[in-house]
Amino acid sequence: MSEKYTLVHKEKLQKSLQPFEEKLDCFRKVKEEFDHTAEFIKIQSRDTERNIEEKFKKFHQFLQEEEEERLAALRDEEEQKTQVMEKIEALSRKIQALLDVIRATTKELKAEDTSFLNNYKAAEKRLQHSLLDEPKLQSGALIDVVKQVGNPEL
Repeated sequence: MSEKYTLVHKEKLQKSLQPFEEKLDCFRKVKEEFDHTAEFIKIQSRDTERNIEEKFKKFHQFLQEEEEERLAALRDEEEQKTQVMEKIEALSRKIQALLDVIRATTKELKAEDTSFLNNYKAAEKRLQHSLLDEPKLQSGALIDVVKQVGNPEL
C-alpha cells in the first residue's frame, strides 16, 4: 500500500508541476523576445547615431560653405565701399584747389588797381574754370551689416 500511496502522490505532484513547466516555457519565450528586442535596439541605436552624425556633418559643411560665401561677399562689398575712400581723397584735393583759387582771388582783390586790372582776365578765367559740380553724398556708402550678418539660409 505504501507503494501505491507513494505513486498516487507522485502523480498528483507531477500534475501540479505541469502549470509551472508551462509557465517556464512562457517565461523563456518572453525572455527570447526581450533578447531579440534588446539586440534590435542596439542595432537601431547604432544606425540612428550614424544617421545623426552624417546629418550634422552635412550641416557643418553647409555652415562652413555659408560662412565662406558670406565672408567673400563682405570682402567684395568692403572693396566696393573703399572706393568711397578714393572719392574722399579726390574731394580733399578739390577742396584744396578751391581754397587755392579763393586765396589767390582774395589776394588779387586786395591788390592795387592797376595790378588788379592786369590780372583780372586771368582771375576771372581761373574762377570760371574752377567751378566744380556740387559733391553729392552717395547713398549706400556703408556696409549693409544686416545683409552680411543675417540668418543663414537653411
